[in-house]
Amino acid sequence: MNVKKEEYNQLLGRKRLTIELEHHGNSTPKKDTIKEVLAEKYKHDPESISIRHVYPKFGQGISRVIAHLYDKKETKEYMEPKKKEKKA
Repeated sequence: MNVKKEEYNQLLGRKRLTIELEHHGNSTPKKDTIKEVLAEKYKHDPESISIRHVYPKFGQGISRVIAHLYDKKETKEYMEPKKKEKKA
């Protein structure tokens, strides 16, 4: 895991990370797996981490990930868009 860009936004209370993940010979990692890796590396609560985008590079085994690490879980719940419920 290579951190390409790291910037802290004090107004929003979050850190925005641009990361390059290598996964040669494997499928693109799931968002939950990426959250666990980031939580372990940055000693953060996985509930306060949001994976915004995962961009795999075709045929190279490398993905670019954009993630937000919030200071508080409540801030994340307020700032991040809500997922729509499926209709029955």
